[in-house]
Amino acid sequence: MKVSIVTINWNNKIGLEQTINSVLSQTFTDYEFIVIDGASTDGSDDVIEANKDRIDYWVAESDSGIYNAMNKGIYAAQGEYCYFLNSGDVFASNNVLSDIFKHDVKENFVCGNIIWDEKGKLRKDDSYKNRDWLFSLYDIYSGFLCHQAFLVKREMFDAYGYYDETLRIMSDWKHFLIAIGIHGEKVQYVDVDIAIYNTDGLSSTIGGKAILAEKRKVAQEELSDQVYKEVDRLYYLSRNGFVVDFVHSKKWIHFLFKVFLKICLTLRLTKL
Repeated sequence: MKVSIVTINWNNKIGLEQTINSVLSQTFTDYEFIVIDGASTDGSDDVIEANKDRIDYWVAESDSGIYNAMNKGIYAAQGEYCYFLNSGDVFASNNVLSDIFKHDVKENFVCGNIIWDEKGKLRKDDSYKNRDWLFSLYDIYSGFLCHQAFLVKREMFDAYGYYDETLRIMSDWKHFLIAIGIHGEKVQYVDVDIAIYNTDGLSSTIGGKAILAEKRKVAQEELSDQVYKEVDRLYYLSRNGFVVDFVHSKKWIHFLFKVFLKICLTLRLTKL
């Protein structure tokens, strides 16, 4: 089986129905569909019951949070790749999976484009298209990767751990940081619009300070003290330094500065 589609839900009946309809409308058939519901009380169980003949595995029981629910989906997954499409999110078209697997998909991480649903206004994000993944530690630390844009080989969770359930909002980011940023797992881009991502979710609304606090906690645990301080300092400078504004204003200086940073980080990583 090629892919396990995992949908988690808690008290989002309308969103769950939209997501289920989107999955079941895919023209690609080599997938299994897993639904993990956190004991919803809004009638979500009726939606699951109405579609249970086309859902390969589902549970409706209390959980300890988003990542506990996602881990339940991983444990149940039998596909080569895992893909998480949470309730309220939908595939960008009925041919998304077919379009992805028309490519010679083989790397442990496969990504495409995401469409942001910002209160009904759709905005396409194809920023992974020309991404340089070779030295990605700083890029991941200073930004984030949208899991709705990624298919992850099931074995990556055995290799680098399941989602950290002690984190509230950045556990999927942690998995990317460890696997791609630290261990250099390859990322394959396919020029496919994968999902329309509903930005009303927790990580989109909780605020930057909470996100940065979890990022720093993870980085301090996973990186040497020297490397952590270096990437955090560079991140601070990129957000607050007037020098960086000048560097960005001059394309040739910006290019040389990025090369310099990547060389520095490479030298640091060799000392880990």
